[in-house]
Amino acid sequence: MTRLRSIFLLASLVAAAPSLAATPVLRDDFSDSRSGWPNMAATRAGDLGLAIYTDSGKYQLTPVQDEVFGFITAPRQASGGDVAVETDLFLYAGLGGGAAGVGCRYKDHRNFYAFTVRGDATLTILKIKDGRILPLAQGKVASIMPGTVDTRLSVECRGDSLRFSAKGGGTLSANDGDFSDGPAGVFVVGQKTAGVSGVFDNFVLADPAGR
Repeated sequence: MTRLRSIFLLASLVAAAPSLAATPVLRDDFSDSRSGWPNMAATRAGDLGLAIYTDSGKYQLTPVQDEVFGFITAPRQASGGDVAVETDLFLYAGLGGGAAGVGCRYKDHRNFYAFTVRGDATLTILKIKDGRILPLAQGKVASIMPGTVDTRLSVECRGDSLRFSAKGGGTLSANDGDFSDGPAGVFVVGQKTAGVSGVFDNFVLADPAGR
């Protein structure tokens, strides 16, 4: 987890849809709290957030400090940096600028690709490099009410191609070759006073090359 220091900017919107044609490496509906994800409540003063299996069979990430970026890697991964991920996401961003989504090629909290849904119904592909947030593409998604988004995300990182689509939204594409490997996972960022949370369900991770 680290501080998020910049605003997301406008980039390009194009049409190209990722899909999970390969056999999944991981399929998780979060009905079993022993399936391998961290299950941690925020019980100490220094905790930055919580990551828990909910009683309703979902996986919830919630920051409890302002402008905290929390990334949780999936318990099983594809064999290399190429990966395809799908997941349901319900985002509650409250009054702030909260966001959640899927990341790939995670090196550390300062270096990875982020596929983000924001509370203002914006989709973004971001590169986090050496702690700097660099926008690669941006679009829109339907919002069920101000500050909330309920959608299904589809992400593909393959070679230098990054693709991102959401149910009720557009499809984004970008090309970038800075990061070639590293695990995939989910994340949330927000403000504790806004009550931000990202709730994930029906998570699927696959190797798009079928390895």
